[in-house]
Amino acid sequence: MAELGDIGHDLNLLVSLHALLEERHVSRAAVRLGISQPTMSRALSRLREMFDDPLLVRGKSGMEATARALELGPQVDALLRDVRELVRPVRFDPSAATGRICIAAPDVVAYMIVPRLLRRLAAEAPGLDLEIVQWSPKWRRKLDEGAIDLTVGIPGGSEANLRSRALVESRWVCALRSGHPALEAPWTPASFAELDHILVSLTGRGGGPIDAALAERGLSRRIGLRVPYPLMSPLLVAETDLILTTPEWLARKLSKQVAIVVRDPPLSLPPIRAPMVWHERSHRDPRHRWFRQVVAELVLGE
Repeated sequence: MAELGDIGHDLNLLVSLHALLEERHVSRAAVRLGISQPTMSRALSRLREMFDDPLLVRGKSGMEATARALELGPQVDALLRDVRELVRPVRFDPSAATGRICIAAPDVVAYMIVPRLLRRLAAEAPGLDLEIVQWSPKWRRKLDEGAIDLTVGIPGGSEANLRSRALVESRWVCALRSGHPALEAPWTPASFAELDHILVSLTGRGGGPIDAALAERGLSRRIGLRVPYPLMSPLLVAETDLILTTPEWLARKLSKQVAIVVRDPPLSLPPIRAPMVWHERSHRDPRHRWFRQVVAELVLGE
């Protein structure tokens, strides 16, 4: 049995055999494949050794195929057709796509993306189902296991088996209820730190860039409430004296629906950047590639 490393060499020989059986002439077979006549002659010698048969012999009207060659002809034809079909570029048709794609995302990211995504799928890929699951700190393992296909909205790692693409970028703003006393008071890093804050944490850890920016000024804040629900947090702010520092997109969206006031933070904060992350296993899959491009178009306007 041929070793795996020999397969490409053997396939090339079978391509030569196919040309030889079609042309019944070494020079014409060489021209057909774009190789020299001596190269084709060497290929014929190797084929004769491989099959332990002369394959082509001289006859009255030129080269004639042996019985073994005639037996091999249809098999070689079928094999080469299968190989060409195997390596043929896949043409993906969204309208015929079926199956399910599972995204792990925080509720705020789902709120940002899903309505427009569902409308796009209904128009272009009606047979493709979408599942949204809550983002989990175990997202890397879930990608490895195939439990999810894509994560959106949480910074990813740089593992060799993961791929990522910048997707969501927003700046921080503060949300307070309409009529909050802080709206009439001086707005400084110190006054900001003295307020009772609501912290949205999906991992259970601290406040990240906000607390880091305060610490640079020798300040710290009191977390009056810690929740894992980004989308619910502005609703809680609207009915309490808590202050929320949140992505601008969410605050502006919900300020049209609940009584909150949006204002810039009194200190410089780095922008929020969140990619979509997927496993190498699905990187070249036509269905997943199409889906990721659709997500990028919806969010980035590509």
